[in-house]
Amino acid sequence: MTILADRLTDNRRRVLAWFQDDVFRRLFVNAGKLLSANVVGAVLGLIAAVLTARALGPQDYGILALVLVYQLTVGKLVTFDAWQAVIKFGSEALHADDRAGLRQLVKFGFALDIASALVGMALAMALAGPVIGLLGWDASVRPLVVLYSVLILFSLSGTPIGVLRLFDRFDLLSYTAILSGVVRLAGVAWCLLTNQRLFGFVLVYLITGIVGQLYQVFASLWVLRKQNVTGVINEPLRGIRRRFPGIADYVWTTNLTMTVRMLSREADGLFIAALTTPAALGLFKVAKQFAGVLPRFSDPLSQSIYPELARAWAARDAGRFVSLIKRTTLFTAAAAFGGWFVFLLAGRWIIRWTVGPAYQDAYWVTVFYLLALVI
Repeated sequence: MTILADRLTDNRRRVLAWFQDDVFRRLFVNAGKLLSANVVGAVLGLIAAVLTARALGPQDYGILALVLVYQLTVGKLVTFDAWQAVIKFGSEALHADDRAGLRQLVKFGFALDIASALVGMALAMALAGPVIGLLGWDASVRPLVVLYSVLILFSLSGTPIGVLRLFDRFDLLSYTAILSGVVRLAGVAWCLLTNQRLFGFVLVYLITGIVGQLYQVFASLWVLRKQNVTGVINEPLRGIRRRFPGIADYVWTTNLTMTVRMLSREADGLFIAALTTPAALGLFKVAKQFAGVLPRFSDPLSQSIYPELARAWAARDAGRFVSLIKRTTLFTAAAAFGGWFVFLLAGRWIIRWTVGPAYQDAYWVTVFYLLALVI
């Protein structure tokens, strides 16, 4: 018993010592900003989802789920997530006090965002009919899919997210979840008060997405101005590969990684749509909605660690790099298993008193989906 007590004491001291590290403490401060906003955003989003599911029922809620997952899948397949490149090479530019290089990098990121958004929207609209036919769904769904594909045109948040994280403006980034949650909840309330059906809800979700994307763009431009990074649009892109060796390969590699990760999280809805009915997809959407609360708590830590890792890498500090990964992995794993266990015990009650008895069959789907996320 004495040996066990000594080990527990040593582990406690070791964990407390982690928070004496300025980098680790800053990591948790930034994660805390995102987490507090994510909690509010998750609550608002969950309330909106519950009201939507109750109003539409499993059948129409399943159609809404298809509309959402189609836009997300096609959009992510085509658009670039430039934020990782902005952070990595931006950290190097800041470390070398290369303002011209930073302007060039930001312009490169925005150019990727805009070009891929245009291509993505056109492709999504063109493929809407064939995909719906391939899935065996009613052709009446196509106008809704085409309408919601407009959101891809505004999917320009890759570079803005990178800029906000690069300059540690996690407070501004965190407001996205709250703003989107408030707008969506207000829109859903309008749908309920005016007896809107499926089209009205699709329109509300579209407007919510556009508002969130545009907010991040304007917030990043404001931060660049505050940091005296002006004249971005006039900075020539010529020579960017010489200034940032490996940037093209890095962008392609990270985009492929993020695309595969997104497909593992989101594209399952398309497979469910192809194999089952809209009502079954509606149940699956509810399960994902509840399971999506868990990443809301873990993602802030993952998002906050990336700039710190980029700084450690730019400074060639391998010890700090490895230490940050080990410590954040431990905290994330503990929180994830705790969340899964809570739903395992109280999940049936939660589903019954939120979305209603019509979605009770979503319990076991949610349990296993949560477990897969944890693992």
